[in-house]
Amino acid sequence: MTESTRGASPAVRAPDIALQRRSRWLNALGLVLLLAMAGSLWQLAHWEPRLLPVRVIEIDGELHDHSSRLLQQTISARLVGGLLSADLRDLKVAAEDLAWVRAASVQRIWPDRLRVFVEEHRPLARWNSDGLVTLDGIVFRPGTGTVPAGLPLLEGDDQRALEVVQRYLQWRDDLMLIGHLIQTLSVDPRGAWRVDLVTGIELHLGTDEIEQRLARFIASATQLEAAGQPLVVDLRYSNGFAVKWAAGADQGVRAVSDRSVRSEKRG
Repeated sequence: MTESTRGASPAVRAPDIALQRRSRWLNALGLVLLLAMAGSLWQLAHWEPRLLPVRVIEIDGELHDHSSRLLQQTISARLVGGLLSADLRDLKVAAEDLAWVRAASVQRIWPDRLRVFVEEHRPLARWNSDGLVTLDGIVFRPGTGTVPAGLPLLEGDDQRALEVVQRYLQWRDDLMLIGHLIQTLSVDPRGAWRVDLVTGIELHLGTDEIEQRLARFIASATQLEAAGQPLVVDLRYSNGFAVKWAAGADQGVRAVSDRSVRSEKRG
């Protein structure tokens, strides 16, 4: 038994040796293929920008001049590779990092151009001292560039931007019906509202019942302006308001207006 077992051992191990040799051969072949593939990729990365360069970056969308120039510079500086190897996602992110850009998309256009379509923020008003705000209450700070002229000023905490915008839109329409335009609308940290009109009138609305208080001014505006030039209208009273008049206003009207509200509670 022992001798027959020893005699069969080489025959039993022979398939294992052949399998190991075949495995080593396949591993070597795989390594050669990987090296060849890596070499091909390196060649492609090296030659592709030369064979298929991006010659034109086309900016599309409704843009003002500053944004268009800045986008061209940004995309050109960020571009790596040729038409096929350019990272479109990275270029999209670069475009959307610009303050004026709300959304962007990038496409390859055969044989040598990239098309960048951009949607800009459309500012409704200036926001505080350094920003702009959109109809949707989105605050952005362009830093440099052209800010559209003639925009009203809205002021408040960034978290209240949408609320301020909504009140501005409503009050703008209400005040336009009596011939007034809003120059500044602000809400301070205590929640007190103030409206400065283009005519130079300041409206102090306070923190409570601000809609009713503005309606009270609108109902009385014609009578006030017939009496003189109001500078400040303090509406922080239950049923009336106090008026500070410009020099030369009718003193009798001023006294009656002041007395009519002195006993009222402000808020």
